[in-house]
Amino acid sequence: MSDTADTTGTADTTGTADTTGTAAAAAADGTVAAAPPVIRHGADAIADALGRPRPTAQQRAVIESPLVPALVVAGAGSGKTETMASRVVWLLANGLVRPDEVLGLTFTRKAAGELSVRINDRIRALEDVGLITPGDAFEAPTVSTYNAFANAVFRENALLVGRDGESQVLTEPSAWQLARRVVVAARDDRLAGLDRDVDTLTAAVVALAGATSEHLVEPEDLRRFAIEFSELLELPGNRGKPYKAITDAVAAIGALEPLADLVAEFRRQKVDRGFVEFSDQIALALAAAESAPRVVTDLRSRYGVVLLDEYQDTSVVQTRFLARLFRGHSVMAVGDPHQSIYGFRGASAANLARFPHDFGGDEPGVAEPVTFALSTSWRNPVDVLAGANAIVSPLSEASEVDVERLSPRPGADAGTVRVVFPETLPEEADEVAAWFQDHRRQNPAGSMALLLRARKDLAAFTAALGSRGVPYHVLGTGGLLQRPEIVDLVACLRVLHDPAAGNDLIRLLAGARWRVGAADIVALHQLARWLFQRDHTQQRLDDDLTAAFRASVAAGEHGSIVDALDFVATAPDEHGALEGITPAGRSRMRALGGQLAMLRSRAGSDLVDFVTLVVQEMRLDIEVAAHEQGSGAYLDAFIDELAGFVSTDDRADLGSFLGWIDAAARRDDMGPRSEEPEAGTVQILTIHGSKGLEWDAVAVPRMVEGGLPARPQEGSSGWLGFGRLPYEFRGDAAELPRLAWRGQETQKDVTTAIDAFKEQVKARNEDEERRLTYVALTRAKHDLLVSGSFWAGGVRPTEPSRYLRDLVDAGVIDGAAIPETTVHDENPMGESGATQTWPHVPFGQRAPRVLAAAERVRNANPGAAGRFAADIDLLLAERHATRNAKHAVAVPHRVPASGFKDYLTEPDSVAERLRRPMPERPYRATRLGTLFHQWVEQRARSGGALETLDVWDGELDLDADDLADSSPDAVVTDDDARRLADFQATFAGSRWAGLTPIEVEREIHIPFLGHSVVCKLDAVYEIDGRAEVVDWKTGKAPSGADDLARRTLQLALYRVAYAEFTGRPLDQVDAVFYFVADDLEVRPTELLDRAGLERAWSEAVG
Repeated sequence: MSDTADTTGTADTTGTADTTGTAAAAAADGTVAAAPPVIRHGADAIADALGRPRPTAQQRAVIESPLVPALVVAGAGSGKTETMASRVVWLLANGLVRPDEVLGLTFTRKAAGELSVRINDRIRALEDVGLITPGDAFEAPTVSTYNAFANAVFRENALLVGRDGESQVLTEPSAWQLARRVVVAARDDRLAGLDRDVDTLTAAVVALAGATSEHLVEPEDLRRFAIEFSELLELPGNRGKPYKAITDAVAAIGALEPLADLVAEFRRQKVDRGFVEFSDQIALALAAAESAPRVVTDLRSRYGVVLLDEYQDTSVVQTRFLARLFRGHSVMAVGDPHQSIYGFRGASAANLARFPHDFGGDEPGVAEPVTFALSTSWRNPVDVLAGANAIVSPLSEASEVDVERLSPRPGADAGTVRVVFPETLPEEADEVAAWFQDHRRQNPAGSMALLLRARKDLAAFTAALGSRGVPYHVLGTGGLLQRPEIVDLVACLRVLHDPAAGNDLIRLLAGARWRVGAADIVALHQLARWLFQRDHTQQRLDDDLTAAFRASVAAGEHGSIVDALDFVATAPDEHGALEGITPAGRSRMRALGGQLAMLRSRAGSDLVDFVTLVVQEMRLDIEVAAHEQGSGAYLDAFIDELAGFVSTDDRADLGSFLGWIDAAARRDDMGPRSEEPEAGTVQILTIHGSKGLEWDAVAVPRMVEGGLPARPQEGSSGWLGFGRLPYEFRGDAAELPRLAWRGQETQKDVTTAIDAFKEQVKARNEDEERRLTYVALTRAKHDLLVSGSFWAGGVRPTEPSRYLRDLVDAGVIDGAAIPETTVHDENPMGESGATQTWPHVPFGQRAPRVLAAAERVRNANPGAAGRFAADIDLLLAERHATRNAKHAVAVPHRVPASGFKDYLTEPDSVAERLRRPMPERPYRATRLGTLFHQWVEQRARSGGALETLDVWDGELDLDADDLADSSPDAVVTDDDARRLADFQATFAGSRWAGLTPIEVEREIHIPFLGHSVVCKLDAVYEIDGRAEVVDWKTGKAPSGADDLARRTLQLALYRVAYAEFTGRPLDQVDAVFYFVADDLEVRPTELLDRAGLERAWSEAVG
């Protein structure tokens, strides 16, 4: 049944199957049918008819299971998607349901797309072999995400809960900005006592508001809880003094009072403005289902069979919502408790154990749930699987759900599992890079991944990969923020925004451009302290006032070096306060101070324009272009993120963006990724992001105590921290550590209870880390490397991870490769040459080569060419001509498809833009195109099509054709709203409105003549067995044949990209424009294939 291997099964020569197990078919109302259905086709017979491998015994049991609530415990790589698709096929072939009575739910667009494609492919195959009668497009199964389904239920029934069905969905940046405005506008004196900055309070409000929605908690409940908890201070203490553990806990929980008020205001403003978040949609959908029985009746009659994928990742409110709708119904939930790694966002591994209670029950007529297992791994080789089993063995023993040990597929090879454990982190990173280098040499087209528990050591590994020439791609926003040019840009933005951004200023001062030495930076810090002790006339403050100032700020904030730099930039040379700074340091500080002052004078301009100006003034674009492997793609991506942020709110400012980008990076690291593997490139991402993906070769570094397993950022305090929802309010409270604080007689008793609670939290964290390690190891299809090192930083060595010991005990790796202890008494990294040169050396490791080349040029004798002068002139002329032919500009490695046609039709203009990039306003210029694309995708979601967890405005691949009538300086007006409404009405009357896309906003990266072309396909439909790629256009239709030919280049590229991405023959993929303003479909008759596109590129670009 798996795509990777044939399986065995008992032949069913008659085409029928034993009906054992199907006699308890359930009707739509939950009662047991009087007579069992007639089963005409067994799973084996269907597989034979479709020319597919027969299912295993475990798969067959799932496929042919009765129409009752069923739980399938499916291990990593056990073929659950294929089995679910086969389950649907079996139901359809035996006439138990119609296609449109099938509902499939999962978490990401990628997963929903895979399930949808498999099911629809099987349905067409059934039609082809005559096992079912062909139906129309309206009878397709509904495959969606959990959020999209809840959104559809909410919108259909919004009036039942007093809300507008057309409420605008708040994106993450929109929610952040609204919460930030609530915090800034608050006039609550209690907030000052929390000693938290605006961004920290904003993050707490967003997180706490989401948690209260997820667990159906009212802010008033949190206020009362905080007041009750504060009464612990009244218990007898230690000789009349409170215990520190009690005062710390009360201070943390006391913050819930003002935070609850902020959450209540945040909620109120969402309602007043007609906004909802995803968590709100689920809670409101549940409220509608609980308030009106017809909501439940309608959905149960609409969907006869429900498939719930990745069930271990559902939150409490999602589970409650689904159970309210489909309790006792034919629900099949598929999940793996060992892969429950998203507990931080409300998911609970206990959902699997609670499934029989949630979807079964003792009511008359409700069928007893059944449980199945899928325990054959179709992904992992023998040794990798043995290691993964060893890691989760303690979890399996303690699990409330029976989890069978994963077994290798028939004929699986051993694979390779290697361990390296050198002394230092740089040595570890180099060995990991060498391993990838060897793998790439042996398998150039292989897929590779480096999976990190956290990004703090990312720089060491990217540097090692780069030094060995191994291509790599850091996925996600978090990876973007790790790029050196982005770090410098963000540092400059922080200095411009915040006088307290001293660390960021030091990075700029010590960087390659200004190269201010350590002694001068120390002198600048001393100047800051000098200024702190003086008033605006530079007269010294009296000691009492200075002491009062010091008491009013946090430790270490006794003077701003940002303000000190401004002073250096304006003070005369003879000023006595500047004596400690060298003349060279003073000159460089003045240059930087003057530049920052100029930039601050422009801070009131358009935010995207302003940041683009900062890039140019900081010469980051030039520095990137000067690098051997330089590309402006990361700077462009950062500007895209900014543009997407600004497009959600015209009041966005630099401060709100800087606060949001860090929070967004943390969330992005913790969510699943959807990128496809890139041949020959090491993809770098977090373990959380790797779930659901697989690669030929996987490295899991930093397997040390404190690395993997990691120490949680919040420590072992659990909910006894700032802004956290107390466990007793969570829907899964029964499965969480319990703090017995009520009913204690003394503070010592409470302290003892807190200590016991923290031990429970530590044990729970250990379980989480084991699950993460299991997920990481099971991503490897053939080769696995685990690594660690004793010294990364600090004064004490780290110990090898306990998980490495588990692998040794299982015989998977050689224990002799892991030293018992380090050979050094002190950190050897300084001795090994891993030191930081200060000030920073321009050109990095290339400096000797670059400086030597410059010296040779300076020392060259113009007359030394002699008899070769004429030849040299000819060669130089030839090079000059070649460069001119290629427009003398290096083409970036990453080329957006929206600009592809410009390279072919307007190469001179493209070259000029690359030479002198000018600020643009994409968030305004793209307003109607963006809004229309978002609306089409939203419409697809509400209709049961595909969805993603996070859709960013910056992901939309819009070009100038979408914006033909837009003015870049315009704001969103009533006319814009009317035009958008016209677009929506036109689309609703088109044939596309009645079709369900199999892909929406699908991003595809295709290699193209040494470049990576990034394609974002608006939609793909399956029509008569052919794929049809559709490009929505909100601008004017082509004005003539030349205009159409120019636009067709991009469409041809999309067609080639989708064919190569899916493996379909190119002649089975069609492509069409839909110009919504004119309700016009334009289907070019001649579209270039890859060879034609490459030939056109070579002729235009070279």
